[in-house]
Amino acid sequence: MRSSALTLIPALLLLLCSGQVVAGGSFADGFDYPADATYVGSDSCLDCHEEVADLYAHTPHSVELAPLVPGGNATSCEACHGPGSLHVDDEEVDSIINAEMLRGMDDNQRDDMCLQCHNTQHVGWSGGPHQGTGISCADCHADQIHFKVEAKPANAFRNESEFCIQCHTSQVTDFRLPFRHRVLEDQIMCGDCHDPHNGFPTNTWNGLNETCLGCHTEMAGPFVFEHDGVQSEDCTTCHKPHGSTHDKMLITDGNTLCLQCHYESSFNADDSWELAETNHGGLLINEARCFDCHTEIHGSNVAPSFRDQ
Repeated sequence: MRSSALTLIPALLLLLCSGQVVAGGSFADGFDYPADATYVGSDSCLDCHEEVADLYAHTPHSVELAPLVPGGNATSCEACHGPGSLHVDDEEVDSIINAEMLRGMDDNQRDDMCLQCHNTQHVGWSGGPHQGTGISCADCHADQIHFKVEAKPANAFRNESEFCIQCHTSQVTDFRLPFRHRVLEDQIMCGDCHDPHNGFPTNTWNGLNETCLGCHTEMAGPFVFEHDGVQSEDCTTCHKPHGSTHDKMLITDGNTLCLQCHYESSFNADDSWELAETNHGGLLINEARCFDCHTEIHGSNVAPSFRDQ
């Protein structure tokens, strides 16, 4: 929003110099306020609301930066509270979008209030992980909006991921398991995998897999011999992304996991534990795991059995 504000400030000054700006074309149009109310500029608000100006001083929402709603006429205070001319003249609370009206907003109105300026987030937010959940922008960006909210600002935490797990408490247990992504140790952040404003990419063959492969590039291939499971499933079919009690963050122990797909009726003691026409009995006695031999489990350029030789 800061860059938009700096670009549009000259246009705003021209409008203010030419007289009062007529209301219209903004988030405020969804509220019931007098039709003859006009935008007068947020500097007029400071005569009475100095404490709010101090709260926003030197932030992207500050009056001195005059952030202009893209495509609209409102700046700063008037972007959320609507045109202020009548309120300035007679201090009638009902002549603006007051605190009571803002508290009564539904989820869509809360989203629209912020997205009118933060429009680069608009496409991602629609259908994203937080949209429609009752979570509003102010629940996370508590240091930017003067609503009373439960969330603490991110700078109150040891690392930024602890901000996320205020709400996503079920992930804390996973991050304490023996095999895990080291989020609590500040070696990887929630934001490295999750965009809070967008879901996983949907314009590619598998957006979730591409998120994982952004770091685990050695698993991306292409390989001469591709594992069918990797081709047709997403990473979470075999791996728990936050943490696991099993090596390699698997959803269950290695042999049990592999046999969910690679099971044959001949795999039993009477048939010498034969699997793919190979006797696995001696290996199982020594408690070998499938990937002890089939080391290139995601794909191989050497052998269709995914062995390294």
